[in-house]
Amino acid sequence: MVVQVGDKGLTWTTLMDVIPDNSSAQDSVQLAERFIQDWVKEQLVIRKAEESLSEEKKDFDELIENYRKSLLTYAFEKEWVNQKLDTNISNEEIETYYRDNEQNFELRNYIVKVKFSALSTNHKKQLPQLKKLFYSVKEEDYAKWEQMCVDLGASYYFNEDKWLLWDEFIKQVPIQTMDVEDFLKRNKNVEFEKDNNLYLISITDYQLSGSRSPLSFEREKIKSMIINRRRLHLLETMKNDLYQKALQDNEVKTYYGK
Repeated sequence: MVVQVGDKGLTWTTLMDVIPDNSSAQDSVQLAERFIQDWVKEQLVIRKAEESLSEEKKDFDELIENYRKSLLTYAFEKEWVNQKLDTNISNEEIETYYRDNEQNFELRNYIVKVKFSALSTNHKKQLPQLKKLFYSVKEEDYAKWEQMCVDLGASYYFNEDKWLLWDEFIKQVPIQTMDVEDFLKRNKNVEFEKDNNLYLISITDYQLSGSRSPLSFEREKIKSMIINRRRLHLLETMKNDLYQKALQDNEVKTYYGK
């Protein structure tokens, strides 16, 4: 026994379990002393609570039982869903869900499709060539632009299918504007210099806050919604099946309405 408070004792085995094997002698002593002190304080608080609280306030049987039931239910439902849930979702399902619930997909932010480069001002001489490749629509020039960015250590981004939230975009490109809507309507290509970087920006598409959110932006969200709906349906079906089977097997006895 290491230390005792009333009829509660801390054993050497318990103490040694909390001290890492690779601890130095000094660290082991400090860890042991801290653990012993915390353990003693905890026991003293528990003893004080036992002495001070009424029997009614110390009765946690119902609370513990309810918590146990919640844990059992959660564990069972999680396992059931893992075994039964179909997570394959077709494009047709996604499109149908979007079409049937269009009123729920309103943008609360501006979103953009963009292409940009951020080139250090140390490479100003290479800027004309980079700009030529950046604004080119030729597929082979896109690969050249990307390689040039890599060679010069420039930041770059382009994904023609991906929407970005405006707030996320300006974390990468320091555009400053008081009126985002006006900026988007007036600007397609933007060039500026800031913090020793030369920025080339091409806004290929945008959607305004308050407008209907495009399906491509909501696709992953809709997948999650469909899966959650399936999950709820699966659980409800399981509960109803258990209920009906219990009735058929006379496992449920009712004593009302007779």
